[in-house]
Amino acid sequence: MYLTNVKRKILIASFLKPVNDIRSFKKMAVSIAKNNRYDVYTTGYPVSLSKDNQNVTLLPLKPFKRNGIGRIRARREVWKIYLKLKPEVIIVNSPDLLVVTVIYKILFGSKIIYDIRENYFRNLWYQSNYIVGIRHILAIAIRTIEVITAPFFNHFLLAEKVYSKQLKFIRHRYTIIENKSLQTDIMKSQKGNGNTLQFLISGTIAREYGVLEGISFYKQVRESFPGSRLMIIGHCANKKTFELLEQHANEDDTIHLNISTVPLPHFEIENAMLQSDVGLLPYLPNRSTDGKWPTKLFEYMAYALPFIIQQSPTWNSFVVGNKAGIVLDFTNNTQFSGSAISELLAVSSNAKKVPGIFWHEEEEKLENALEQLFVN
Repeated sequence: MYLTNVKRKILIASFLKPVNDIRSFKKMAVSIAKNNRYDVYTTGYPVSLSKDNQNVTLLPLKPFKRNGIGRIRARREVWKIYLKLKPEVIIVNSPDLLVVTVIYKILFGSKIIYDIRENYFRNLWYQSNYIVGIRHILAIAIRTIEVITAPFFNHFLLAEKVYSKQLKFIRHRYTIIENKSLQTDIMKSQKGNGNTLQFLISGTIAREYGVLEGISFYKQVRESFPGSRLMIIGHCANKKTFELLEQHANEDDTIHLNISTVPLPHFEIENAMLQSDVGLLPYLPNRSTDGKWPTKLFEYMAYALPFIIQQSPTWNSFVVGNKAGIVLDFTNNTQFSGSAISELLAVSSNAKKVPGIFWHEEEEKLENALEQLFVN
């Protein structure tokens, strides 16, 4: 007799992302756990954990170096978790885990889903995190693994709509689950006064995302707001960029850094949003980010933080139409007027109420995707 009260085990397997990662844990795992039919687990890079895990069991990996033999050993550790836990569904979000997850499915029949957060091929090919030649070899290697393992996956989750056009190997087996902001009732209670403003650059800190152009812009507008400061907070994986930002901060005491070579706890970024007056999103045009929506765009709107963003046909009308921010070209902003910031700060916080920016709008699509696994 089939026991309907037996819960299915679902494991969300991360690798380089923290075990309590904002998308894997706070969004997906917590949403799935609301449905009493699943026991939900997450694994990922070890971090300091809070006691409140919201009905989700966290299985942190042992600390490992992200390059070299440690990365191979970590894959073996994930494999051991698979064998011990015996999950009926595995949601994997790292190319590092594609092969071991497919092998597990072949041997034990688990349903497997690939949560695609990035177009890894484009990131490697068009960004400068690796030297020319090496990055192209890595890009081809990862895309080859994705294509070879794709037929074994039951379904794909896409963090960006544009991936449905860019990634041919997913065919029609996908659900778009955008990386929107968690609901929050907290927002800045007051704006900056007079000439004192805090500008913010947060999230992934990289040259391709315009952090240096953001600094140049801040120095320009500081002439209109001389008491201002710039906070840069987030994950900066590139060593040269990290050192260059430290140099900027050492030379200018109004630039404050909270950057790390590993992802920071999301609550630190949330606190920075609450303490800031204007967010900067100086994304440079790059083939790796074509058509993508920055997660921080949704988050800044959710926290009623006005922002200035690189102009793009992807989001220009959305940002301007909802009076959430200003769009400009950070590579050519000599005509920008400080008065535009004053006008932006005077706009009411209606952006917080805009439909289409919150995670709860994605929850039902995630639940339906899981349900379909057991129907087919």
